[in-house]
Amino acid sequence: MLGLASVAAGLPRVGLARSSSLPSPRLSYDDGSNAIPPGVAGEVKRVVIIGAGFAGLAAANALGNAGVPCVVLEGRDRIGGRAHTVDVGGSPVDLGCSWITDPVGNPMTTFATQAGVLQTNASIELDVPESRFYDERTGVVLPTSTLQAAAHALRFEEIDASNISAKLGPKATTKDGIIAYIKQQKLTGEAARFAEYFLRLIVELPDATDWNLDSLQYWANYDSPYVGFGEGDFPVGGYSRIVRALGGSVDVRLRHRVTRVTIERGGVRVQARDAAGTERTFEGSHAIATVPLGVLKSGAVSFSPSLPAWKRAAIGRLGFGTFEKVAMRFPEPYWATEHAHIFHLSYPNAMDFPLIVDYFFIEKVPILVALNTGKHAIALDGKSDGEITSHMLQVLRAVQGGPIPKPTRVLITRWGRDPFTRGSYSYIKIGSSPADQDALAAPVGGRLLFAGEASSAARFGYADGAFSTGIREAKRLLRAPRVQLSAS
Repeated sequence: MLGLASVAAGLPRVGLARSSSLPSPRLSYDDGSNAIPPGVAGEVKRVVIIGAGFAGLAAANALGNAGVPCVVLEGRDRIGGRAHTVDVGGSPVDLGCSWITDPVGNPMTTFATQAGVLQTNASIELDVPESRFYDERTGVVLPTSTLQAAAHALRFEEIDASNISAKLGPKATTKDGIIAYIKQQKLTGEAARFAEYFLRLIVELPDATDWNLDSLQYWANYDSPYVGFGEGDFPVGGYSRIVRALGGSVDVRLRHRVTRVTIERGGVRVQARDAAGTERTFEGSHAIATVPLGVLKSGAVSFSPSLPAWKRAAIGRLGFGTFEKVAMRFPEPYWATEHAHIFHLSYPNAMDFPLIVDYFFIEKVPILVALNTGKHAIALDGKSDGEITSHMLQVLRAVQGGPIPKPTRVLITRWGRDPFTRGSYSYIKIGSSPADQDALAAPVGGRLLFAGEASSAARFGYADGAFSTGIREAKRLLRAPRVQLSAS
């Protein structure tokens, strides 16, 4: 999470690149456990996998290395799913997942190293003391004393949130917890407003939702199985390099949009429409559905027989947030004097593009990437690219205190309206729990399996969570404690 721990720790930014060992052709992986997941019926002869994101590709890679024939059906014209690296004026920028969060012990770090992909430290927490804080309400760049407010984020996340959650009970939202904390600390006026901004930042950006929808109980008590500081590392060259290494040997049918999955006696039948609109049928002994939770919620893929009530209920209760980015490349890094990232205290609409990431500070390219989540990200659907760009340039001019160069390229994500995602990633909404994530992960009829970040109680919302669930389902089918992954 964006814990802003560096405010208190005073730690410097460390090494630019690491993990430079030579690629390894094949390594052994588990999903965080050596236990063999149960629930598979019959002999595994051929597997149909729906979705070529990290979950689908990891499962296919592992099954292929075990000699199990499989085919991956992907509706897009590319692999990677929510991992999507694009060229922005000659520099790679990830429009979907960007960080390998908690990189120490993380299987995504292991696979990146296996594939020969370097990682660079990109923790924004480390850069907070050098960053700029712009208050749209007063129209001024705030002094470094604002860091006192940022320190409340560390205290809340690491010390007080769990105790406040215990007092407020399981129905409390993160909004309830933040308001209680501000009262507990006796913060008023500007001090309360600045603290609220940083507290909302550490909730709403990581969970891609609004503070009034997020469960305080599960946010406050989340404990990562891996170790890291701040946001973590960028894969050098973008996440797509890892995607290509994982999926290079996999049989993927692009532009095959799955419409129906039927469980039959002794197997499954998956129907899809190809690029020409022709219906294709793929049969297997088993299938793995790795489509995002947003797609499952939409009903875009039908199941016969219908999914059990307990699984439909879990799908309905879990939250699926929206996280959008605006990537802007400029002729030169006009902002790169003594400041790094821009913390934007928007007004009158709080938390509208609350953070603008400085890629020049991280990777020495003249690119700024503005981040937006929750209701503000959803609202972008009603705005044109031109309107969004104009708004961002207005903010940047105000921060700079004068004119700025015209960007040479602007890219705006639309994950919320994307038919293959219907949002960005999952979170534990009020009324849901990790039990719903486990229910989503459970097989149906011994033939239909499920994977994807939303089915990971340990790492929901993370790319490595999706990756590990693909490994989990391969283990389930192979009835093995570990699997082999190759990097191509």
